[in-house]
Amino acid sequence: MAAQTESQTEYLGAAVATAPEPNFRAEFGSNLEANYPRMVAQLCMITLDANEAQNLVQEAYARAWQRWSDVRELQDPTGWVRQVAVRASNGRWRKLMAKIGRKRPAETPSDDPRHAAVLDGLRQIPPYRRRALVLGDVAQVPLEEIAEIEGIAPAVADARLTHARRELNELMAVQAMPAASPSNWEDM
Repeated sequence: MAAQTESQTEYLGAAVATAPEPNFRAEFGSNLEANYPRMVAQLCMITLDANEAQNLVQEAYARAWQRWSDVRELQDPTGWVRQVAVRASNGRWRKLMAKIGRKRPAETPSDDPRHAAVLDGLRQIPPYRRRALVLGDVAQVPLEEIAEIEGIAPAVADARLTHARRELNELMAVQAMPAASPSNWEDM
């Protein structure tokens, strides 16, 4: 009987030691709820396709959930999710362009003329510069992190961001719209 009790104790101890922490699900849910809409908006500006943006962010969060015990320990778990989504958008963009022969993606409708003008301007900026612009000015990601996400040197990331800002501001000027700046992105 003592041997049976001892094996039961070992079994119970192992179960307790390997069980996930009870707050993982709530912690993940809180992160998802707090960041999902903003991240979809950022990816929508990158991909110019709301459905694709939602799919990318959902897939990135699904990958985060699979390894949440590690991701939650990072200094910026949301940055990890953003990096996964942005990198996936880059790969999908290339595949999409190869499939459709560089056709322009469907336009994203907007009732706000400034929002529509920004999206139209973003549509005219090459994807690699658009990603830098959205990451730098909308998501407020530091240059070093943009460089890491894109797999480029920080100086190249800075150049892409600078060129994209200039291009967007020039396009906005042609449309007689106020220049797009990081301070008014959230108002769009």
